[in-house]
Amino acid sequence: MKIHGEWEITVVRNVLVRTTAGIFNDEGTLAVFEETKNKAPTDQAWAGLTNAERWEMSTASSLQMFPGMREWAFANNCQGLAIVVPSALKKKIHQQQTGQYPSDKVAYFSDMESACDWLTQKGFPICVDEYPHREFLEKSRHHSHE
Repeated sequence: MKIHGEWEITVVRNVLVRTTAGIFNDEGTLAVFEETKNKAPTDQAWAGLTNAERWEMSTASSLQMFPGMREWAFANNCQGLAIVVPSALKKKIHQQQTGQYPSDKVAYFSDMESACDWLTQKGFPICVDEYPHREFLEKSRHHSHE
């Protein structure tokens, strides 16, 4: 099967920054998780920052893969995940489908600045200016229908 969905993953110090765009199928979701596992700095405490502002949803079966990925992350030194989803509807679907985690572990934000502030307060300093995927966001703008 062809991979559906686009993403970019970069580690900034000990923050794994992931940006997603488009509609994801199971193959796309598995490929993102594989790259995440390969890039995560699991030899130290780390945190995740996911920018899903260009994410156009995922298939129901691929959303059901998220809890397993989060369990892997938390079992491998991840101290928290900040997820940026500006759309209230997408945020609700994402939260309902991807497992219930306490808000000190998995937190949702409507903008990048709030997510960066939360991570910084948790001891993983990162600021909006360090966000590495601006070019990818521009390129993936054609996905966004908002």
